[in-house]
Amino acid sequence: MRSSIASFINGMERLDFKVIASLVLLNIYGLIMIYSASAYGCSVSPKYNNDPTYLVTRQAVFVAAGFVAMFIVRRFNYNYLRKWAVPLYVFGVFSIFLLLTPLGVQSHNATRWVEVGPIRIQIAEIVKITMTIGIAAFITKFRERMIYPVLIWEIWIFLAGVPAVLIYIISDNLSSAIILLGIAFLLTFVFTEQWKLHTGIIALAVTAVVVLRMYLKNTLPTQAELNNMPFRFGRFYAWIAPERYEKQGHQPLQGLYAVGNGGLFGKGLGRSIQKLGKIPEAQNDMIFSVICEELGLVGAVVLIALFVYLIYHLIRIAVNSDNLFGKILVMGIAFHIVLQALINIGVVLTVIPNTGVSLPFISYGGSAVLFTMIEMGIALSVDRTHMVREVKKKKYEIALESRS
Repeated sequence: MRSSIASFINGMERLDFKVIASLVLLNIYGLIMIYSASAYGCSVSPKYNNDPTYLVTRQAVFVAAGFVAMFIVRRFNYNYLRKWAVPLYVFGVFSIFLLLTPLGVQSHNATRWVEVGPIRIQIAEIVKITMTIGIAAFITKFRERMIYPVLIWEIWIFLAGVPAVLIYIISDNLSSAIILLGIAFLLTFVFTEQWKLHTGIIALAVTAVVVLRMYLKNTLPTQAELNNMPFRFGRFYAWIAPERYEKQGHQPLQGLYAVGNGGLFGKGLGRSIQKLGKIPEAQNDMIFSVICEELGLVGAVVLIALFVYLIYHLIRIAVNSDNLFGKILVMGIAFHIVLQALINIGVVLTVIPNTGVSLPFISYGGSAVLFTMIEMGIALSVDRTHMVREVKKKKYEIALESRS
């Protein structure tokens, strides 16, 4: 009996181990590339004490804290999140207003962080988690009524729209607002049967993008005219014609040069030319371009494969769970990772306009990796709770067999 249960547990834990292994590999990949992208800039900057390891050391501390937090969260029963969904959601929304207090920290003309002692937290990361929990609890509670489109609109407008609008207005963070709306849209698409409504929204969005691109292409301003426009116009026009605008098109062009310079196998780790001042803060949202230049197409494909491997196993956790709340939670977390990765890579390849979205686990950013690892802990908690339930069921079945 014990051997049967042990073999069953081992089979169940393989999925848990694969997720953890992929997270270890992604974070190691990220630390290596953060050091490669930032070492030169840190070594010549008094801001970083002329220490080439300054940023990678800070990131390593947050990665370690993230793994500790992940394993702690994994031990908790995620179902408690459903009971606390409303206060957690309210906390997430009201945390946005902390950006208006003295705790708010401005960087690059935007206030997106709060600073508590030595720790700087990006508020959008908190909101992504609390909003996902809120949507999961809402859909679970009204699962029988999700056939009505009005409930879908309530999720889009209130649960996702309110924090998205606040994030945009208060922190001027359009990219995070889009990700919040994207997570909500994908969750309602998967867990409701309103495919006509979702298809219509997708068609409208695609049409709007095509029309916008045609309009921008036919109304290209001069460099002087663009300099007098809001910065977001610069990002859109630089997306259309980066070579036309020396200022606004500098970053996307340098990123493309880096991608092109890498070729199939890259120049070699640490040998990027574009990171030496040509790509601003290469360790952040443009780190994928450094990866392509140093490790080539092969290195980029390996990284994408790691993301696909992680997402695949997150989806398996969601599918295996017999709890709707757990399924939605894990899928929301998976959608968050997918959206950020696709947007970041799309920006580097100039498929979409520059958004400032970081690459999960890879880009420099302590609070981002910490809260993403907490999300991974929630996903592993769903898997663990399912495993414990299945083990109890297996024990009961074996006990019945032994009696008969």
